Amino acid sequence: MAYRTLPAFAIALALAAPAKAEDAALALATVLHQKIAACWTVPSDIPAHVEKVRVKFSLTEAGELDGSPAIDGPVGGDPATKTFAASAVRAVVRCAPFTGLSQLAPYAAWKSVSVTFKRPEM
Repeated sequence: MAYRTLPAFAIALALAAPAKAEDAALALATVLHQKIAACWTVPSDIPAHVEKVRVKFSLTEAGELDGSPAIDGPVGGDPATKTFAASAVRAVVRCAPFTGLSQLAPYAAWKSVSVTFKRPEM
């Protein structure tokens, strides 16, 4: 199976951050986006019906994973969707730890993270 690294714009982040911390949330999203995009390799032959998956994960105050990342939502029995979802989880695991986040925002803003991995235009 062929793999390729995807461009950074293929990932959208949704952070649990208070509304008054929008600038901090944007900075966090940018940093996490860049890091995870650099770690994400997805099969290049993913069919068009596989559009996106969401991965949720928690971080310790040191930026390490607190438990295992999990797919948020149904993945179904489709092998291509499962492969796509597995590549997304691997990207999060591969990129950990996420250091330096405490310099951007309080821990409460990045304790829980949800990342949406979208299928790039092939």
